[in-house]
Amino acid sequence: MEIKGIDVSSWNGAIDWQKVANYGMGFVILRITEKGNKTDSSFERNYAGCITHNIPAGVYKYSYATNISEIKYEAETVINVLKQRKLDYPIFLDIEDKCQENLSQNLMMQMINTFHDIVIRAGYKFGIYCGYYWYKMKLPEDAKKYDCWLAAYPSQDDGTMQERLKPSAGIGWQYSSKAKIPGITGNVDRNIFYKDYTTDIKNESEVESAVKKTKAQIIQNIINDAIEFAVNIANDNGHGYSQRIRSLYEINDPKSFDCSSLACTAYYYAFLKNGLTAQARYLKEHCSYTGNMLNMCNCGFEIVARNQTAHSQMQKGDLELNTTYHVAMAIDKDNIVHARSSEGTTDTKDNSGNEIRTQPWYLYSHGWTHRLRFTGNGIDFTTLTTDTDKSTTKTTPTGGKYMFTPETVQLGSKGTSVLLLQEILIARGYKGRNSKPLTLDREAGDNTIYALKAYQKDRNGALEVDGVCGPATWKDLIAI
Repeated sequence: MEIKGIDVSSWNGAIDWQKVANYGMGFVILRITEKGNKTDSSFERNYAGCITHNIPAGVYKYSYATNISEIKYEAETVINVLKQRKLDYPIFLDIEDKCQENLSQNLMMQMINTFHDIVIRAGYKFGIYCGYYWYKMKLPEDAKKYDCWLAAYPSQDDGTMQERLKPSAGIGWQYSSKAKIPGITGNVDRNIFYKDYTTDIKNESEVESAVKKTKAQIIQNIINDAIEFAVNIANDNGHGYSQRIRSLYEINDPKSFDCSSLACTAYYYAFLKNGLTAQARYLKEHCSYTGNMLNMCNCGFEIVARNQTAHSQMQKGDLELNTTYHVAMAIDKDNIVHARSSEGTTDTKDNSGNEIRTQPWYLYSHGWTHRLRFTGNGIDFTTLTTDTDKSTTKTTPTGGKYMFTPETVQLGSKGTSVLLLQEILIARGYKGRNSKPLTLDREAGDNTIYALKAYQKDRNGALEVDGVCGPATWKDLIAI
């Protein structure tokens, strides 16, 4: 299979996409941002041209990052520019800048994985672009498990394919930077891909394989998100310990947490963030203190140990529970995060840093009666691995839209994204016009939009009060 296409950026000027389409184009890879993480000045026009003329499109991000923080920012910028729009081809990380050539293999691999994780969680496919020399000499071996698009063309490049230079690896070959095609003034990069990213899965075994892979991925994401929530609370000393004034399933105006409210709220928001709205609702309605936390077994948790006196079998995300007294969350196999006890002050802050904290595992003085683990037991993950509200969504075992990704909701919208919005608004206490309760009907009618506007207004200028739940509002709602 050989699919011919091009990659373009603002350097190619104004493109006549009608002529490009008429010439015949299997795909186009668009530069999405330029140096400084600014949107490529031609991206919006080029993306619209591809959509209008039904040309499968992907994007590439030329990276200047030299550490985890910088590449995370680059990836998040790409996702924010895309605004959940459709791509058939991957988001390619172009990692080959001079500033990166002396990075350690370990750091470069961590950076690539960070970019990959953000792209996949946003529902897009991921790939790597670089020159063939860089691929052989600089790219970490473990990174070659990803789809790699490689550049190799002669010094005397005349726009034609030189078969002798074809890389022996990769799913794509950029064979020229000086090709000519109708619709583009000047030179353009030409490519061949050996993989068709627009093809649906054709047999049930592939679908089953993709679903299984996705289930494990979603479970791990939920565990990671819950831990991140709890650790962030522990690291922010604006939150102290209290059994009387505690935040439970509500962080708009967070104050204090006790042990159970910290653990339950962490998993509640992890559920919402990953599309498990029914489980989040159950958690809120049935789990409020250590005495009823075993109810969590009805929303995907299992009891994996009882009366445990050691932590050798403890895993990341596990809840060490004493049903009468205390609960802690495992950060990893050796450490926990928990809201432990008040320092005796009258405010709701953690002045000592010890009220809510991370620390090594310890044998609680009253003993641990149960170890709860989120395994996804009893949850139907097929509703998250395929988007039942959009028949055009593809599910592939090589990086398709596995996770639920909220889409823009406005008046008249229907589907899973509306349901998630309604769940969150109800959880936050918002109602429709004349205090009419919202219903979980998956339709964004007047009451849902009224409640959404009320939420946006309450954010005191942080959000535009337009009744549209787009990327900014979703990010504010669940920090996606």
